[in-house]
Amino acid sequence: MMLELKNKKRGFSTNSIVCKNIFSQMKGLMFAPPLKKNQSVLLKFNKEKNIPIHMFFVFFPIDALWIDSNYKIVYIQRDIKPFTSHIDPKTSAIAVLETAQNQTKNLRIGDKLSANNL
Repeated sequence: MMLELKNKKRGFSTNSIVCKNIFSQMKGLMFAPPLKKNQSVLLKFNKEKNIPIHMFFVFFPIDALWIDSNYKIVYIQRDIKPFTSHIDPKTSAIAVLETAQNQTKNLRIGDKLSANNL
């Protein structure tokens, strides 16, 4: 499923592949080619919880946004290097948006994203 996420105020837009099942969430970006500008992966869960990620077998840097059930950004980690072992924001989120490096530079915690196809 494809989903477009936007924040018009900050000039952010991305087309995201949505990973809803456990297998696609576990795979994430492992062994994937580098993301292009305005391309992303959304790891979406059924309820808000702490969602740690890793970068094992991801061969390019990314930015990641943790998003709550209202699509408000609750945590941002930029320039995550390949093979980083553990990123744990220790905050509840319902989804993690993984984007190409530097794509989130204008976004801030508290910004809300709008989504189509939900």
